Amino acid sequence: MDVFDNLTGSLWVPLTVGSVMSKDVITVCSDETVASAAKIMSDNSVSCIVVADNGSVAGILTETDFLKRVAAKEKDFDRIKVREIMSCPVESISPNLSVFDAIRIMEDKHIKRLPILEKKRLVGIVTQTDMVRVVTFYGRWKDVEEIMSRDVAGIQSKATIVEAAEVMTRRKISCIVVLEGDEVVGVVTERDLLERVVALQKDPGQIKMEEVMSSPVATVSPDYSVFSSSRIMEKMGIRRLVITEDKRPCGIISQTDILRATKKKLQMETAELSDLRRRLKTEQSFAGIVGRDAKMLELFDTIREVAEVNIPVLIQGESGTGKELVAAAIHNEGHGTDKPFVPVNCGALPEGILESELFGHVKGAFTGAIQDRKGRFELADGGTIFLDEIGDIPAAMQVKLLRVLEEGTLTRVGGEESIKVDVRVISATNKNLAEEVAAGRFREDLFYRLCVVPVYLPPLRERRNDIPLLAERLLKKALTEVGREDVVLSPETVGVMMDYEWPGNVRELENALRYALVKCRDNLLLPEYLPLKILETYVPSQAYPRKQRKRKLDAESVWRTLEETSGNKVEAAVRLGVSRATLYRFLQESKITSK
Repeated sequence: MDVFDNLTGSLWVPLTVGSVMSKDVITVCSDETVASAAKIMSDNSVSCIVVADNGSVAGILTETDFLKRVAAKEKDFDRIKVREIMSCPVESISPNLSVFDAIRIMEDKHIKRLPILEKKRLVGIVTQTDMVRVVTFYGRWKDVEEIMSRDVAGIQSKATIVEAAEVMTRRKISCIVVLEGDEVVGVVTERDLLERVVALQKDPGQIKMEEVMSSPVATVSPDYSVFSSSRIMEKMGIRRLVITEDKRPCGIISQTDILRATKKKLQMETAELSDLRRRLKTEQSFAGIVGRDAKMLELFDTIREVAEVNIPVLIQGESGTGKELVAAAIHNEGHGTDKPFVPVNCGALPEGILESELFGHVKGAFTGAIQDRKGRFELADGGTIFLDEIGDIPAAMQVKLLRVLEEGTLTRVGGEESIKVDVRVISATNKNLAEEVAAGRFREDLFYRLCVVPVYLPPLRERRNDIPLLAERLLKKALTEVGREDVVLSPETVGVMMDYEWPGNVRELENALRYALVKCRDNLLLPEYLPLKILETYVPSQAYPRKQRKRKLDAESVWRTLEETSGNKVEAAVRLGVSRATLYRFLQESKITSK
């Protein structure tokens, strides 16, 4: 069974509790006696009853609440008020909550039912029984042995129910197996205690297990299916089955066990689905970075790894490869996504302005400093500062930057106060900083401060298989910006782009497509619309290299050949004995268009 089949059949789909809840909710007021409330619960075969005063939910009375009083040797249930033993405050949910979330609340809070409120008004209740009815259809367990509880409590039939209640309360179980010797003769549940103790009106310490037990016992073998077991429980109005092997109890399967297993299964499937979605998304893009080449997939993994730790990262790559996108991805994939991300182009600012830009200045520090101003480091406090073109900063600034990185404090230009900042530093350069260090143009100590984790961003020519995907994404982006209808790339255009070296990388590709859109007036973007620079460097993989051409192109022969090929420029180039690029260039220069 593949992962899609497994996930499609799971409760990961947004099924809400509103679709499975019981709308017929029985309520009592908090001044009602426990005996009266217990009789209502028994008569209506419900495991809990909502306590409501003046239209508001005040608490909930469950079989477990009653069990605790029996274990405490309580006798006068007709005198005890519901408010004295009810559970409160009440955990409640809205009808729009998913079934999976409701199961998780039940399991985490160790409760078996949840009142459902809408605008503070009680509209229903959802119980373990309601949940089990739904989830057993989706769970693919082979048999009850996979999920049954092996912690089986047994007690002899001559023991009192107070002894049983003490065991059940201490071990936090909702039923106990009744034995005669080693043989199972019955079972006592919270409901049995609720119904029969009240009905007998005797001192619980004087009531024997054989008087209140359910018999014969509904039992199944360990290899019985979970689905069939749940159906037996539903039809018999019980919440657990005893698992026996050779007439000896070896376990119990309850609605709690089924929901606990369902929660675990759904958590695993949800995690599996999240991982699958991540991998499917990564196959084409990650955090706005498009790529499915092996080098890019490795880059995506590196981004995820470094995003979780606050250490300096140095991104190295040629101009136009998208270094700022990578820096933003590292910031956004980490825990500080709600913190500031402050980029600075260090190479575009003179030394004097760069110092003020990075560290800020005080009023009067220089001509034009009419007020105090925070620098980029202060603005990025708690978040990330991205120092682009770090290889271009002058030597004096390298010293000042190093001090800030080492001490975590800065001083504004013209100021004296030391300001502490907590900033993650991501830097980028299109230079080989190791070579710059060797040449004495970049400080070695600053290099090691910045380059704790080096990240290499490959140029476009090293990941040519990404060009069609990138071109498609960039074309859609450009079309959206200019408000045009769909325009698609012709196979010939893709071929030309695949063979081009792209020295300007992704930025050049984006600009080339924008240029082509200006030239293109229909819905098919042909190679002839690309910039001349790209067509001039195109070397076709087909025959007819330039040295084999025996004649120059002329307008008449080109026009005639285009007529014969119905405007198919690729076939026309073959017939004319020239490359496609040559034909496209000739058409641009002579302004000839095919018919």
